[in-house]
Amino acid sequence: MEDHSTHDHGESSPETADPVRGYAPNGHAAPGGLAVAANGLRLDPAETRFTPGTSAEWTFRIVDDDGKVVTDFEEAHGERSHLVVVRRDLTRFQHLHPELTSDGTWRVDDFALSDSGVYRAFVDVVVDGRPTTLGFDLFASGAGTGTETVAERPDSSRRATADGYDIELLTDGVVARESCRLTFEVRRDGDPVSKLDEYLGALGHLVALREGDLAYLHVHPEGTDPDSGQVAFQARFPTSGRYRLFLQTRPEGELVTTAFDVRVRQ
Repeated sequence: MEDHSTHDHGESSPETADPVRGYAPNGHAAPGGLAVAANGLRLDPAETRFTPGTSAEWTFRIVDDDGKVVTDFEEAHGERSHLVVVRRDLTRFQHLHPELTSDGTWRVDDFALSDSGVYRAFVDVVVDGRPTTLGFDLFASGAGTGTETVAERPDSSRRATADGYDIELLTDGVVARESCRLTFEVRRDGDPVSKLDEYLGALGHLVALREGDLAYLHVHPEGTDPDSGQVAFQARFPTSGRYRLFLQTRPEGELVTTAFDVRVRQ
């Protein structure tokens, strides 16, 4: 299981396909992760309360409308499930790939919530050709729980630095319900990096979360030149408001996670 964390640093025709939670035709994400059950599936976690900073095995199952455990999942972006965990103040991002056992139990070894607070866990799966994003709240209680643990964020931010790389969101003026191209440039020592390596079968991975309810959008990039130092995504934001973007790229073989804040206009 891979852990890609940060503290804050089958195709369908668009004319015929119905958007499903967390996904939509041609990579335009529809809001997902707002409910524990969707598309005839329900997320059933073994535990929802954790001690901050303490690692433990965490398991969950996905059951159908009849309560039967689902055991057959299809791959999406090279994995049979994607688990994204974010604290509700939109920090403490983790992107994990649980392991599936023969009885339908998903297992995450050494799972930990680093700090106290309420977290949202999003699980992406594909069953019978239909992708679905399910969500569930997790709780880490302990010393320090309270308003002092909530991180302040800017109204918008287009630049981030992590692991010696500077990443900039080149796109400006995002409008709700309109398709937009989100382009990021990765630089080192002031120059675009010489190469972006693939991550999950593409040049990058992007998660967008809407402030307030943590509606989840999950898109992957358009084709771009890996030698340009840029990665681009097509997205459609369903409403105006502020969103936090978590970008994962692999410049020169090193996985880097950064966060951006975008104000989407009406």
